[in-house]
Amino acid sequence: MVGKLGIQLTVTVLACTVLAAPSYAYLDPGTGSIILQSALAGIAVAMGVLRLYWYRLKAFFSGKTSESNVQDSKDAEIQNES
Repeated sequence: MVGKLGIQLTVTVLACTVLAAPSYAYLDPGTGSIILQSALAGIAVAMGVLRLYWYRLKAFFSGKTSESNVQDSKDAEIQNES
């Protein structure tokens, strides 16, 4: 069933691509500037998120616990002792 749906989707996309009429749209330099600005903003956001979660990602891929997890486990041991 999934294969049949995939074939139908592929045929539909190809038909829309081949049978599409030209649009004769004008793209001014401002449009290119907005596209460039959006791409740069996406890169900046990705770098910010990577920096924010860097230690968690590093701990995940290395198989070690992060500093916060170590500190949390030490706090839990202290509370259990008292």
